Amino acid sequence: MASVTEISDRYVTEIAAHDPARGERWGVASDPTRISDYSPKGYAELADILRRTIAALRDVTPTSESERLGKGFLGDWAAGELGVIEAGERERGISNITGPVSNTRAIFDLMDRSTPQGWEDVGSRLGAVPQTLAGYRATLEAGIAHGRVAARRQAIVVADQCETWGGTQADSGWFGTFVAGYGDGPQRASLDRGARAAAAAYADLGRWLRTEYAPRATEVDGVGDERYQVWARFLLGTRLDIDEAYAWAWDELGRLEAEKALECERILPGAGFDAVRDLLIGDPRRQIHGVDAYREWLQYVTDEAIAGLSGRQFDIPESIRRCEVMIPPEGSAAAAYYTSPSEDLSRPGRTWFPAMGRTSFPTWDDVSTVYHEAVPGHHLQGATIRLVDLTRAQKLGFISAHGEGWALYAERLMDELGWFRTPETRLGFLCAHAFRAARIVVDIGLHTGRKIPKGWPGHESGWNYDLAIQYMIRAGGMAFDKSESEVLRYLSWPSQATAYKLGERTWLAGREAARARAGAAFDLKRWHANALALGPLGLDRLGAELENA
Repeated sequence: MASVTEISDRYVTEIAAHDPARGERWGVASDPTRISDYSPKGYAELADILRRTIAALRDVTPTSESERLGKGFLGDWAAGELGVIEAGERERGISNITGPVSNTRAIFDLMDRSTPQGWEDVGSRLGAVPQTLAGYRATLEAGIAHGRVAARRQAIVVADQCETWGGTQADSGWFGTFVAGYGDGPQRASLDRGARAAAAAYADLGRWLRTEYAPRATEVDGVGDERYQVWARFLLGTRLDIDEAYAWAWDELGRLEAEKALECERILPGAGFDAVRDLLIGDPRRQIHGVDAYREWLQYVTDEAIAGLSGRQFDIPESIRRCEVMIPPEGSAAAAYYTSPSEDLSRPGRTWFPAMGRTSFPTWDDVSTVYHEAVPGHHLQGATIRLVDLTRAQKLGFISAHGEGWALYAERLMDELGWFRTPETRLGFLCAHAFRAARIVVDIGLHTGRKIPKGWPGHESGWNYDLAIQYMIRAGGMAFDKSESEVLRYLSWPSQATAYKLGERTWLAGREAARARAGAAFDLKRWHANALALGPLGLDRLGAELENA
């Protein structure tokens, strides 16, 4: 019988071979000429890998602490993903932030382009884009045949995204811009052909989504309780008590709105949040001007946090003290995001901050986001996990509630440590947390139809798309376009929006339980190190482990 370690190694190898986009994100060697198979056959093969993994884990006995943690993680993770496939969710998977359309384009961001061989692999993968998107379309067509369709709203927004990246007949859109980085050389002509083919495939998919899929799509945005629980098991690692989470989030949102009001009073006494927000967004003196200058400022904030926390709050190894700030292409979703370092750390961790067509950038709310995405947030957690004694799948895996919960906890930790040095940046931190609390009520409300409590906007009318956007604007202080992009994201990815605050709640409860257990001997730095070394776990397992970390 194979050990947990061997099962984990086999899982990673098989998934990377089957799903090269995931392999590229992991930094695991896979065929660099292929892209993932999103056809019905491809998802059936993925389901078979997951079933074999679950069956192999069922009867094996862990022989070490890392195997104990690794068995629990991989069993939960594989079962969660299998549940999503078996429920038919992939047959209606249309999203502006996750899934085949975004994953296929994003794979090129991660590819090595420093050598002739690297560019040759890029050319091969460009040639594979049409087949990949055709397989994805076949899956959506199967969903139509089975009565499983996405919301019309999602089809239209992803059609827009495809057409942005695909460009027009006169140019090759994002793909043409991408291969222009090669310059002149023997592969110039083949790269241009590949870029045109990839761009045409995206443009064709966009037209199909708009003209053929959208008319057959549903006008209903929400998924209902049953489908919501399928996603929660996968993304949170728990069977969610929807009513409890919804009620708790309203209380948390109220608490944070009251705290925001106090901080606003320090900035513009008597003016209120809307006036303060307009000042912070519109005042040129509070902005960074130019995309390059914006990226450089974000890099400075990232580097300052790494230097300031190293050796004090965390022992950060030299090998992971580099985190690069990047600007993703236009057409990407509005939210900043993080990509982990490769398995061998040769590719560094990176944060990606969308420009959204802007050339001037308010900074008041980005400091908290840097701490969330980089250090002590996603980068510290994700890169540290690469270095600790865990099974291979757990080193490379990610459970939203674990990872996003830690990143939100990291923002709060920086507030506890006094890193928000001005009322403006602290208001940005509070808005980030109010925004995540609002995410829970918006996500659950839109998807499951639960009522808005008395005293809150919309109590009389109930949830709708436009009201959800207004909640995001009010809670997070964001512009309309970013708030709308966020709501579109929630509607295409049920329960993921709850992972942040519910995950943070679990991290905080675990810290306080460990503090109570240790008494005067509690050491926060040591607890952080032990807690990070647990690796990703679903909420059910994480809460139990953190008390003893």
